[in-house]
Amino acid sequence: MGYNALAERLASEADPRRVTAFPDGSVDEYYVAYDGEENRITERKSFGDAIARSEYDSFPVERESREAAGQAPNVARQAHALGAETTLYGYLEDPVFADLPFETVSMGEPARIDVFAFEDDDLLLSERSETVGNWTLEDLTEATGEKPRDALAADALCCGNWASIEGLTDALATLADGPLEADTFVLDPGPVSVRSSDDVSRLLEVLGDLESRTDVVYSVNRAELEATVTAISSGEAGEDDENLRTVRETAEITAAVLHESEVASAATREGVIALKNLSVDEPRRRTGAGDRFSAGVAVGLARDWEWETVLALGNCCAAYYVETARTGDRDDLRAFLAEERRRG
Repeated sequence: MGYNALAERLASEADPRRVTAFPDGSVDEYYVAYDGEENRITERKSFGDAIARSEYDSFPVERESREAAGQAPNVARQAHALGAETTLYGYLEDPVFADLPFETVSMGEPARIDVFAFEDDDLLLSERSETVGNWTLEDLTEATGEKPRDALAADALCCGNWASIEGLTDALATLADGPLEADTFVLDPGPVSVRSSDDVSRLLEVLGDLESRTDVVYSVNRAELEATVTAISSGEAGEDDENLRTVRETAEITAAVLHESEVASAATREGVIALKNLSVDEPRRRTGAGDRFSAGVAVGLARDWEWETVLALGNCCAAYYVETARTGDRDDLRAFLAEERRRG
């Protein structure tokens, strides 16, 4: 039902709604690696094994592209492609961000990330950015000239990269204490395991406080979900559905959502909803797929869709991106769904 309903929704006139994404930004440079005999290395495991064995003194690399990225920019791109009225607040002071086709406000220079997109998994080498990592609501106010509650007013508010931004929990606590004009707040925290258990516990507590202002959705992949559960419980992480319920009930939020290559699931107050993902024949790009999923969830919730259709949209956005390395608009996703049906 989810994908059939999604196809019908995508074929109808788009309800624009307003989606705002914040607060990060990065420039991602994509590379291919070669061994000492100038053969392209196609698998991350092979690359790691060759390094561990000291098989070659050096590994030549070649840059393929230089792209505007970061969780918030990726979410904004996808929300705009789905027809949402989109605003992005991030670290965007680089020419690669100049042509984004929606409203942007920069708060400084972006982070830098080198990506090796191997066939089995991507490898990311990140240059830490103190400007991004030290973000606060004051940076938003200085860049926009508005109070945070006014700048962040939206039907859906999307926040990313909590793992790398030390003061983001405090910022969310401030938003929870004052008026916030957003119907839905989606947080994709990034690699939770890099933060302490106390940090994770406090984040969930603050998200519970924020729930009094807006519907809060915690959107994670399996590794991030398991790291969250491990941080807040005395035992090991369990099965996906159990983990989602644990996180949602601990934080007392609207939903905890899992996005993975084989399935998407949401634990809500009514129970757990799961939807099998769409197939991808030849993956071209994995980095950024989860951001497209979270954008789909935000847009679907902003349009008051039922959860199964919301998960279908998130899955479709992510799968299309993985297969094509492009952000799909409504027509692209409709064609993608039609091809999925044809393949049976």
